[in-house]
Amino acid sequence: MRRLVALALAALAAGCSGEAAEEAAPAEVRRTPVTVASPVRRDLEVVERSVGTLEPKHAPWVAAEVAGRIAEAAAEEGDAVAAGAVLARIDETDLRLALDAAVADEARIAALIRAQEKQVARLRSLLPQGHVNQSLVDEAEAQLDALREQLTAARARVAERRHALAKAAIRAPVAGRIEARRVSAGDFVQVGQPLFRIVDEGRLRAVAPLPEALAPSLRPGLEVRLASPTAPGRTVRARIDEIRPMVSRSARALYVIAELDNPGGWRAGASVDMTVVLARRAGAVTVPAPAVVRRPAGEVVYVLADGGRVAARPVETGLHGDGWIEIRSGLAGDERVVVDGAGFLTDGAAVAVRGEPGA
Repeated sequence: MRRLVALALAALAAGCSGEAAEEAAPAEVRRTPVTVASPVRRDLEVVERSVGTLEPKHAPWVAAEVAGRIAEAAAEEGDAVAAGAVLARIDETDLRLALDAAVADEARIAALIRAQEKQVARLRSLLPQGHVNQSLVDEAEAQLDALREQLTAARARVAERRHALAKAAIRAPVAGRIEARRVSAGDFVQVGQPLFRIVDEGRLRAVAPLPEALAPSLRPGLEVRLASPTAPGRTVRARIDEIRPMVSRSARALYVIAELDNPGGWRAGASVDMTVVLARRAGAVTVPAPAVVRRPAGEVVYVLADGGRVAARPVETGLHGDGWIEIRSGLAGDERVVVDGAGFLTDGAAVAVRGEPGA
């Protein structure tokens, strides 16, 4: 009996000792799963993208310089033309008649001058003998001067008529593509009437809208990168030449204009993808954007410390672009910072790094 009681007391004592040991064991630390990365030095750009339109730098309307009926319209819409190419011809009949009349009038006045010169010479020869008086000589010389003035005017009319005849051939002032034609054979055209519009695609302008809020960051001279679906895979670098305000009923924006030489295959009227480089920093210390979190004291990153814990590190940020943030101060560059999960941490929090043993 005594032996049984002793065994029971021993078992009870052992059970109480086990419960005390469980209460004394420390609870397991809860760790936040995170990913980490090291800061990277990279050339960082801040860009703004937009879709705009390619416009021709020069797109003159070719107008008639003389009136008349169109005898031939040689150019069609879409045709590529060289500078000086004949686009249309005006019937030359009336112009040639006018030139012939001007030439005949010039010849008539020239003949009168030759006759008057002989008359003046004869009167001058008679003046010393007293057969004519001085007033008669003076009158003859005045008539000769008047005829000479008429000859000058007649020659000008001939030149004018020749010039008008040359303008009967309507020529392209620049090389380009015929975008519009407003005349056909048989039409009667007036001086100054627009007939053809030529688009010079050698020099283009990329025009794209950007939000008005970017006005403080925009200025002429900023670099832009341009791409057009008319020539896939080709990127052209240019500079902002002009910034214009755009006001509509629904929004306010800015038009950014950049001029460029056609690299080949680009067409006026096509769309253009414009990337404006607002700022650039070479060799900047950067971290992935999720690594920077805002706290009441400012922006911080969480640096992985010993013992699987993190330390909050206040930082000064700079440029933001392409998912990266520049760290201007607060990091040396050799730390490991928390990326995914950083928003759930506090200073000294325990973490489990994904992809590492024990995570």
